Amino acid sequence: PMQSKNRFRVKLMVLAVVALWVQQSQPAAAQVPPDENRKQLVEALGAPFVVFRDKVLDEIKVSDEQKDKLLEHMMTQIMETGPFLDSLAETGEEREKKLNEHRKKAHEKLAKFLKEVLKSEQLKRLRGIALQQEGGLALVQEDVQRELKIKQKQLMEFMAITQELQSKIQALIKEAQSGGKPEELRPKVLKIREAYGKKLEAVLTDEQTKKWKDMLGKSFDLGE
Repeated sequence: PMQSKNRFRVKLMVLAVVALWVQQSQPAAAQVPPDENRKQLVEALGAPFVVFRDKVLDEIKVSDEQKDKLLEHMMTQIMETGPFLDSLAETGEEREKKLNEHRKKAHEKLAKFLKEVLKSEQLKRLRGIALQQEGGLALVQEDVQRELKIKQKQLMEFMAITQELQSKIQALIKEAQSGGKPEELRPKVLKIREAYGKKLEAVLTDEQTKKWKDMLGKSFDLGE
């Protein structure tokens, strides 16, 4: 929700291109989008979709059978999301609402699928990797807050921090739209998100911080 609408539209356009590429490619069973294009799927639909990246598949040690099922699910999701994006005629808040609904359904479908395909230790490691991709901003997720037993006072602090983050990002977007350099927007937004993620983490108690680090697990680098 904190991302630039312009950046998000670019990601969605790339995803639509990926979907078209899949439709026009050779037999689907023999073709999957390159890892770089799978990165766009993660950026468009959210961190949980990092499971489809090659390094992540290796990290969670999927079997050949599991990998085939995962990539089949990925292809199905791309084929659903591409046409959905093409059909969007709305603008502004209504468009964002429909996009968020689509992402929520995609997340729910993926979560259910992963529970059926992956083992418990694979699911735990995958969740840690996905949380690492979000960084401290994952602390605004309801399931994370429940697990960490976040108190009401902390929630208020979270709200203040995220509102300030949103204001900063909106200011960057306006700057890029009024003569700035659009290509510099993404790295600036990522830097600010990381900084504010650390501010959110600073709100945690020592006990919550210990639990949070356990949830994240061993540091994982996608090499980007």
